[in-house]
Amino acid sequence: MHSWPPLPTSHPPIHTLADIEALEQPPLESHIFSWNVNDWIRRGWDRDPQKVAIHFLQNADPEETPESVTYGELRHRSNQAANLFYESGVRARDAVLFVLPTVPQLYYAQFGAIATGVACSVNWMLMPAQILDLVRNAGTKVLVVPGPTPGYNIWENIQSIRAQLPAGVRVMTVQMAGGAKIAESDFDDLCAAQPGERLLFERDIGPDDLAGYVHSGGTTGSPKLVKLTHRNFSFKCWSNAVVSGLLSGDSLFIANPHFHIAGFFGRGILSTAWGVTLVSPGPQGARGQNFITNHWKLVEKYRITHFGGVPTMLAMLAKNPPRGEDISSLGPHGTAGSAAMPVEIAKEFERVIGIRTLLTYGATEYTQNVCTAPRDGEPRYGSVGLRFPYTSVKTVVIGGDGEIERECSSGEAGVVAVKGPGVTPGYVNAGQNMGVFTRDGYFKSGDLGRFDAEGYLWITGRAKDLIIRSGHNIEPGGIENALLKHPEVLLCAAVSRPDAYAGELPIAYVQLVKGAKATAAELAAFAAQHVPERPAAPKEVIILEAMPLTDVEKPDKPKLRYDAAERAFTEVFAAVLGAGKRFSVRAGADPSQATVITVSIAGDTADDTATRAELERSIADSMKSYTVRHVIHWT
Repeated sequence: MHSWPPLPTSHPPIHTLADIEALEQPPLESHIFSWNVNDWIRRGWDRDPQKVAIHFLQNADPEETPESVTYGELRHRSNQAANLFYESGVRARDAVLFVLPTVPQLYYAQFGAIATGVACSVNWMLMPAQILDLVRNAGTKVLVVPGPTPGYNIWENIQSIRAQLPAGVRVMTVQMAGGAKIAESDFDDLCAAQPGERLLFERDIGPDDLAGYVHSGGTTGSPKLVKLTHRNFSFKCWSNAVVSGLLSGDSLFIANPHFHIAGFFGRGILSTAWGVTLVSPGPQGARGQNFITNHWKLVEKYRITHFGGVPTMLAMLAKNPPRGEDISSLGPHGTAGSAAMPVEIAKEFERVIGIRTLLTYGATEYTQNVCTAPRDGEPRYGSVGLRFPYTSVKTVVIGGDGEIERECSSGEAGVVAVKGPGVTPGYVNAGQNMGVFTRDGYFKSGDLGRFDAEGYLWITGRAKDLIIRSGHNIEPGGIENALLKHPEVLLCAAVSRPDAYAGELPIAYVQLVKGAKATAAELAAFAAQHVPERPAAPKEVIILEAMPLTDVEKPDKPKLRYDAAERAFTEVFAAVLGAGKRFSVRAGADPSQATVITVSIAGDTADDTATRAELERSIADSMKSYTVRHVIHWT
């Protein structure tokens, strides 16, 4: 067993930006014992081989007996997988691509792939054509998928593209609970034939060698593959732990899928590197139907110390608080990311549960987070907190040449630009790197934000079109491509519509060919059959006489987003004001908040000051579940 430097037993407190700056006083290398992320993973394995690494549940039932994997077993099975992949021809730049829900083999495949080549986890809900694109783009040598399993169509999807897979791709299958075993390709059997006490090969790994591909939103129906290096992951193994306060005594839920960077890194590499205990509530993670119902019982049984999730999940938990369960194991804070967090949800969660929610800001391209509210300081609900150490996060004005013209002043909104050791070197498809980086290496996020005087970042909007539904990234191109397959659709634009529950819902605007008879309901049903994944099915299709276009003849998406917001909030205010009130709603740009909703209400001689005040309070209450600002005008 290797002699690793010991894991820290505490982290310095972080109250303000000055504490982040104090961490940066020594050279970064003094914090990073290795730039090979395999060493971080193996240090976590070796710390206590008898400790449970992961409890795998099937139904998020606190009474069920989990499949528990110790760190020693995780090391053994991951070594077997690495030896199997090497025997199958995987080398440094070859990908092992796995299309798996959260089952034990997912971890063995991930760690075995990083040891051998490049690990790539793919959304198992994607359509076959999108999976095929990713297999090809990744340079896949081994594909690991479930065998036929009730409730999943992954195997059937893979079979439909089997003949189109690149030559030489070896398919291995995992028998999931209730599913069939395919003897000749069974992953567990193939691994069992390999030694697990050591690797049968040696590999010289440099900081900038590739370790993983994690897909993000793309410019077409298929996601972009983000390249992540050993430098990226090694740096974040240190920085994410020190910023969040993660220690080996922690116990965490696996709520995010591995095809999301929060699952791949946060509940994959990072948690293992720090030797924590993970609890998987089921193959579908937080998507499982019993997770919210049994959440607090699971916290009590598995002594969860820290949890995170998307704002929708926290809102649901705030509405379903503990009912006598012992949740004393939980620390003073949890985290929320992947989507904007309404301030009222964060406040309600703290009020009901007694835990502060630290909002984070990140992206696949940053190897997860680059900002988070200080764990020992003021959360400033609505803000995404302070930057990570050794990471430059700016809000800037971008010039016509695509370069940074100037940095924004305090309180001024601009494009968020990020540079640091956690930022991706780029996308697998080189053409997708055009215009993404500045000459001096800043990643232009497309997000809009502003900094306050104390260094807190406030995200005020997004310049890019990504739709985030309950923390799930949806690329509009997939919806648009689906609807454009309909013979009667001439133009299509998919945008987000504000939603109190999901944050955003996808909707689509279409212009039909002349003389077409298709209805909105027919088009919505058609889209649901052809979108890349179920969450992308538009909740509404709106047929326009003429699509609003920009000067370069593209659909004017900002105008359509404002229209979608106006439609959404017209419904909200109609419910609040009642049928007798005349009002109008306008959505528009605001210098600091990116979007402001203005509701103009017709006055009435019967409306005294008290009546107006009561209506304004009702409107304010109805807006607490949204992240946009509103203004009331009486006319």
